[in-house]
Amino acid sequence: MDTAELLVRSIGGLVAVLGTVWVLVRVVKARQGATGTVPVARLRVVARASVGRRASVVSVDAGDRVLVVGVTDDGVRLLAEQPALPAPEPVVERIDLDPTPAAALVPDQRSGTSGSLVDPAVWRQVVGTVREWTVRR
Repeated sequence: MDTAELLVRSIGGLVAVLGTVWVLVRVVKARQGATGTVPVARLRVVARASVGRRASVVSVDAGDRVLVVGVTDDGVRLLAEQPALPAPEPVVERIDLDPTPAAALVPDQRSGTSGSLVDPAVWRQVVGTVREWTVRR
């Protein structure tokens, strides 16, 4: 046998194997989609309280419901179920880092850096503001 013929047969065999694998993957994916698999809800433990040596009560957030379950060595039992409370809107507070009004910012005639990040006065003001926030009272 010639080397070229051996190479062509090897590549042909590899293509046949990869094609078969590709077809099998497509068939398996099609069958999984046809069975109607339901996505699993995400569970999140909200709180846990021990009520004995080997027993506890757990509050679980299960998407659109909140479940209260009892957990023991024997198993898990549903104690209560209620609809989930809507998430509170986050409170956003605007903090002004520069207490001076914008009209009071007059450009420095000596250098064109007044009010920019390279101006030392700006950094002193930032450090002073951060110190005010972190002071223990």
